[in-house]
Amino acid sequence: MDAALWLIAPERVPSSLQRSGEPFAALSEEAARGVLAVLEGLWEAEYRRSVVERQQLARHFCWDVMAAPGSLLQASRALSQALAPTVVLTWGMGQQGALGIRSTLDSHEPEEVPDLPNDVAAVGAGHYSSFAATSHGQLWSWGRSSEGQLGRATAPDEFGCSATPQPVDALHRQQVVAATGSGVASFALCADGSLFAFGSSKRGQLGLGLGLLHGVEPRQVRLPGAARQVAAGWGHAAALVEDGSVWTWGWAANGRLGHSFAASAEDEAEQRLLQRCCWEPRRVEALAGVPITQVACGLDHTLALARDGSLYSFGDGSLGQLGRPSQQQGEHFAPRCASAWLVNSKADCGRRIQFLKVAAGLGHCLGLLSDGSLASWGWNSAGQLGLGQFVTDECVPKPTPIYGIPPNKHSLIAAGRVHSMLVTEEVIPPKAPTGGGSSNGASSNGNSGSSSGSSSRSSSASSSGIHSSGSSSVPAEHAPPLPTLCYSWGSEANGRLGTGMWESATYPEMVPDLDGEAMLGMACGLDHTLVLARSRD
Repeated sequence: MDAALWLIAPERVPSSLQRSGEPFAALSEEAARGVLAVLEGLWEAEYRRSVVERQQLARHFCWDVMAAPGSLLQASRALSQALAPTVVLTWGMGQQGALGIRSTLDSHEPEEVPDLPNDVAAVGAGHYSSFAATSHGQLWSWGRSSEGQLGRATAPDEFGCSATPQPVDALHRQQVVAATGSGVASFALCADGSLFAFGSSKRGQLGLGLGLLHGVEPRQVRLPGAARQVAAGWGHAAALVEDGSVWTWGWAANGRLGHSFAASAEDEAEQRLLQRCCWEPRRVEALAGVPITQVACGLDHTLALARDGSLYSFGDGSLGQLGRPSQQQGEHFAPRCASAWLVNSKADCGRRIQFLKVAAGLGHCLGLLSDGSLASWGWNSAGQLGLGQFVTDECVPKPTPIYGIPPNKHSLIAAGRVHSMLVTEEVIPPKAPTGGGSSNGASSNGNSGSSSGSSSRSSSASSSGIHSSGSSSVPAEHAPPLPTLCYSWGSEANGRLGTGMWESATYPEMVPDLDGEAMLGMACGLDHTLVLARSRD
């Protein structure tokens, strides 16, 4: 029986939640708990799932409730889809086993990752490592392991890498919902909001405390509240806590942590020399009072997306990756107010851009805008901005539209070293109701159904691997379909684009082998890509 029908059955749902169009954003904590209880009861009766399975799925659902305004019916349908068998597809550089296909060879076309269970619910990637979290909360890892970034032991014949996915047994008591990593450090996020780190920490990027340089087995990172997302850069990391605050740690160079150790202008020169590290999570005070919904980390910069669609950036801007002018007083200092970090502020261009989600690559960024279109900025050496052959600038300092792709507010985006990815669907607006004899077609704004003006942000797979069906508040009968179109652009070296071609692309190109595949999630390492798709079996 479809979960959507269970959820709106009057005899099974509290009266306050019986309307299929009840917005998630309006749900109180009591109402959310009521939904969780209903779902658990239904799953126990209909699916005979274990307690652990039901709790895991219920938490997934409630996280979507908090992250994405929409109708109960719409989210319930998405949850039903998520219960179907899944596969993980991968391509790109196979060096150090990052593809998980029992080989270290490159792949220029999508290949299914063998040895994984068929209930993978989220995928994530480090620079040369990969992760998959199942609906049971079990974490699997593969790829580079020389610094312990897989969180598990490797076989005697695996020298510094593991090309075969294996479970992370040290986290078997945890309900892992997402994982991500950098070059040497990895993070696992659990359903209860706890965050675990493993790998190497020469610059404090594990966040486990002063002097803790290695985490062979996962250890918990101390945060002031439940973590909702984590992102990792080259030498730093950022976590989003349930109250909307942002906490960062690791190497402080170029202001990528968003807080300064320099007390005055005279101290800045010394600060540049010391490049002090932050060994434990520290709050980004400049963003206090700004409710953040997503964080993303590039090589040496950080992005923070606010609930109102404003985007803040800090760190190194030498490649234009901040999307704004650098601070005159130096990026080592926290600004007097967060507005100094605004990307594409009204003062810069006469109007404000609102973002739904963002992704950060090594030196470039992608942003999904409120109208469903896509913009990019930063480093463009291999065409990874997707702006076409006539944009020859190596660095583009402001968000610039990418034309020619269907606008969709539910798109998934991810970025690697010199390549970019988009998973989307061509949305056909519903026809306007007709009456009498003539019909005036409804105008399209790139979104399925009518929009109430409120937009949602999902914590996306580049950084965290959490999949959310984030959407505008739309009628349940117009719930968005799973995306079935995949585009890639940038450098084709080592098969990064997955098109089977040996030529780079300065403009989004279809990945033909994924045409028609129902895709649920996506993540990019430096030179490889993972896609979570519905199994056709």
